[in-house]
Amino acid sequence: MQENLDPLNTQMCDVLVIPLKKVVNARGHLMEIQRNDDEHFMGFGQAYVTNTLPGVIKAWYLHHEQWDQITPVCGKAKAVLFDARPHSPTHGLVLEVWLNEEAPVLLRIPPGVWHGHMAVGDRSVYLLHLNSVPYRFDHVDEDRLDPDSSLIPYKW
Repeated sequence: MQENLDPLNTQMCDVLVIPLKKVVNARGHLMEIQRNDDEHFMGFGQAYVTNTLPGVIKAWYLHHEQWDQITPVCGKAKAVLFDARPHSPTHGLVLEVWLNEEAPVLLRIPPGVWHGHMAVGDRSVYLLHLNSVPYRFDHVDEDRLDPDSSLIPYKW
């Protein structure tokens, strides 16, 4: 397991793991998540924060149109991705990515990739989500599986 991945070496097609700039001073810190002049900026349709309690697993999710962009605000999580895209050169690959407030990254997940996360440690994890499209109650772009689904070769 790696806690930080080079964005050019994630090993899963179209997935980016982008180290974020964290400016720390005596009063706290500033974390720059995304700018419209970043090379990887794709815009977003909705921004929200989720909370996951310690030890809780939120998995599995797959989108058909939506790109997810996720970064840790507080706490630590293990994100796991499974490439289910039939024509992807990395079809069938499983990738673990650590989301940690101490060494934050922006994780970009394309449509067709199953993903989920587990809060690690003794406190909740707060994740900022910058989805490419807003959630639509009349057209939900999300498939779900149980965390222990046999369709994904991963054991939490």
